[in-house]
Amino acid sequence: MKIIVPENVGSSLRVLPIDSYEVEIQELYMGESKQKLPKVVVKYIVQSEYSGTKDKDFQTCIGETVLETISLTEQAMWNLNDLYKGATGERIPKGDFDPTEFETMLKEALIGARYTVLVELDTSQGDERTKIKKRTPIKSADKSSAPGAGAKKVVRR
Repeated sequence: MKIIVPENVGSSLRVLPIDSYEVEIQELYMGESKQKLPKVVVKYIVQSEYSGTKDKDFQTCIGETVLETISLTEQAMWNLNDLYKGATGERIPKGDFDPTEFETMLKEALIGARYTVLVELDTSQGDERTKIKKRTPIKSADKSSAPGAGAKKVVRR
């Protein structure tokens, strides 16, 4: 599997205040964890403002990036399935996929999908970062215009 890491992925991520935000999936990156296990990194762009008290130095949260890493191991696939089902209303198709084919299927179904996410502060890796604690899909009134609607079915091997 060839892994492509964009030049600025995660380079200047701002730690967001704990709150719920509306976000939209902008991109997905396939890769491997430090343990050489498959993963996908979901890049969300914040679409709503922080709802808490703002001081005079407050900077808008709209347009900020939040990253979520999802393991692609068999026992953790439920998490990606939840994301996929929230965007498409369907489960991820079962089968053995070529990594490029799987990435294409995910991008077609997920890019542009909108969620409300509850974020929290995570310090488990030594520094502070924004972590998604919970995500809820934002249902569009017109399902035919939802991301992944009418997406072609991927042939399983």
